[in-house]
Amino acid sequence: MTGLMWHARTVEADRASVAAGAPVAEVETAADRTVDADTADTARKSAKSTALTRGKVPAVNQELARARWTNPTGGAQPDLSRYRNLSIDVSLAKQRVYIKSNGETIYSMIVSTGMNDTTPHGSFTIGVRGDHFYNPEERMGADYWVRITGPYLFHSVPTNENAGQYLPDEGDKLGRPASHGCVRLSIADAKWFYDQIPSGTPVTIA
Repeated sequence: MTGLMWHARTVEADRASVAAGAPVAEVETAADRTVDADTADTARKSAKSTALTRGKVPAVNQELARARWTNPTGGAQPDLSRYRNLSIDVSLAKQRVYIKSNGETIYSMIVSTGMNDTTPHGSFTIGVRGDHFYNPEERMGADYWVRITGPYLFHSVPTNENAGQYLPDEGDKLGRPASHGCVRLSIADAKWFYDQIPSGTPVTIA
């Protein structure tokens, strides 16, 4: 039915209602009902938009964001005992770490390096490691740390002073420069790296 025909039939129906004696104020046309429905729908959409702009992020989105810094970021993590001639490349531009065997990438991870280019450039070797540390000056710590050189480490996204108590605001920064020079990894990647990377493995940061 065209809009013109619908309008004409509605007008005729309204006239019939008036002729039958119904008070004009009580005559509700189909057009009125359509406008009321559209207005209610618009109000619902406006309320939803307002809630989002006020920071009420749906819980499902929060869970997805958390999964990004808790889970492996490169898919299935390989068993490094099956590989030889391991090496590690850190790409400051791409915010990624590449684990290689005989020069071929076997796993890559999303990371966060130092703000303002504070991660050291050069060639290093993997050193000592530990379960947890806490820096009272920065009021942050981390789990599963592995030394690159001096105070610079690979480690998990930050925690408070207690192991395993991660800071979501810091975790959400994974994938962009965010540290004071260390290389941050997701929790799962940090644990895998801590468990599997042999001491003495060469590291190149560029």
